[in-house]
Amino acid sequence: MTDSPVTLRSLARPLAILTGLMFVWGLSIPATKIALADFPPLALTAARYLAAAPCFALFMTWRPLPPWRDLLAMAGLGMLGIVGGQILQSLGVQRTAASVATMLSATSPMFIALFAAIILGQRIGPRHLGGMAVALAGVVTIAWDEHGTAGATLLGNAIVLSSTASIAAYYVLASKLIARHGAITVAGFTGLFGLLGLLPPAAWELASRPATPHVTSVLIILYLGALVTVAGMWIWLNMLRTIPARVAAASQFLQPIFGVSGSALILGEPIAPRFLAGTVLVLTGIALAIIPRRGG
Repeated sequence: MTDSPVTLRSLARPLAILTGLMFVWGLSIPATKIALADFPPLALTAARYLAAAPCFALFMTWRPLPPWRDLLAMAGLGMLGIVGGQILQSLGVQRTAASVATMLSATSPMFIALFAAIILGQRIGPRHLGGMAVALAGVVTIAWDEHGTAGATLLGNAIVLSSTASIAAYYVLASKLIARHGAITVAGFTGLFGLLGLLPPAAWELASRPATPHVTSVLIILYLGALVTVAGMWIWLNMLRTIPARVAAASQFLQPIFGVSGSALILGEPIAPRFLAGTVLVLTGIALAIIPRRGG
């Protein structure tokens, strides 16, 4: 991760790339909902990384093998961000309301900026924290369940929040390995190690709830594996290496906007009037969070 001086002009291209990535990641939410009709959650996650594995292997074919200590670090990151993060997310969503889980997952940018400040010593000013708070308020506005949060539990909320923190910690801790070996190598090895960790719980889940794959769900798995996971992780980890964490983190607040819009278009879910108000807050918060400090 970098904390070098930035200007709005220098951020134009990274922000355009990140917006495209958030579009791809946001559409993965309604796509995943469709695929869950055929696959249980842990099995779907494992299938996603199985689809990603050949892509990772292809990209890493001519790359040198990292030292064993870095491989162990990548294995640990795979367990933290992929196995821990994905499994905790599945377990947490089962124990709380979907609107609450969406809101808690949207706190990821706050965790990224916080961990980057604590672990990497990156600076973050009050205005940038305020911008992320405004964007988070927009996410809450979008995700708020106007019919109440029946089914929400303290345990489920804590599990979802733990998942979000685990994934954010993965992104921050991976930055030094990325500087030494490149984003695709780190994403590939952590993804492969994560897959090995996902296979046992997925097999256990399939024993009680078999999958019933159809063409649509198989295509969704390929989309989740190749675009969301392989291309997505490569772009995201590169962005974390080249621009300040507060900028990359703030862009993640766009994901719920694309997710809700995609759900409306693909699944026919209604968009409440609060969606427009929340979108304005999100975009305002992102603008405040990414504007460089005066003088750089």
